Amino acid sequence: MSLALARVKELIEEYGERAALVLRAALEVADEYRASGKSALGDFDYKGLVRKLKLMGVEYKPSLLLSKMEKEYGIIETTYKSGNQHWWRFVDEDAVREALEEDEELEDPKLTMLKVQASALELDKVKQRLKLLSSKKKLSASDKKWFKSFAFETLPLVAKIAQEVIEEGYEDPEVTEAIRVLKLSLKVARKLKAKVPLELPALEVEE
Repeated sequence: MSLALARVKELIEEYGERAALVLRAALEVADEYRASGKSALGDFDYKGLVRKLKLMGVEYKPSLLLSKMEKEYGIIETTYKSGNQHWWRFVDEDAVREALEEDEELEDPKLTMLKVQASALELDKVKQRLKLLSSKKKLSASDKKWFKSFAFETLPLVAKIAQEVIEEGYEDPEVTEAIRVLKLSLKVARKLKAKVPLELPALEVEE
């Protein structure tokens, strides 16, 4: 195994499907630019990568992961950077493709997408915060402010993941976490004496 391939595998092992999806998206962007004859300053750029991720159904800003891919793993390197553009090239594109081909054999794309979305929402941290709020006798003003922001900004995204999980019958704990978050959200909402007409599947909430 080459050093380049080992580094890509190490990245995927450390950061999971989020890293694999970003790499796949970057490769697709690079392939599209080459096929179109677009004048490019590298293999792929940040704007093109974010656009591709959105088309895949993933709302995620990969800047931190890209930085790690470049500085810690040496998988990509900057070819051009300005105030509103950032371009990279793959140090060893063949190694990236080989590592992803091996990874693709593990699970279906939809489950992979849901895992990445769940990871981007940091559901484990959200669950812990909701557990804390549900255990309190009375919520503080800051608690209520956080919960209101969560309910209108993050919760709709969590519900979308949970719906997909239920419809597809996925049992992977990384994605069923979305259902647990919904149930905990309802418990906190009841503390606020809010009437939330939300129907949820029967699922035990981990205490």
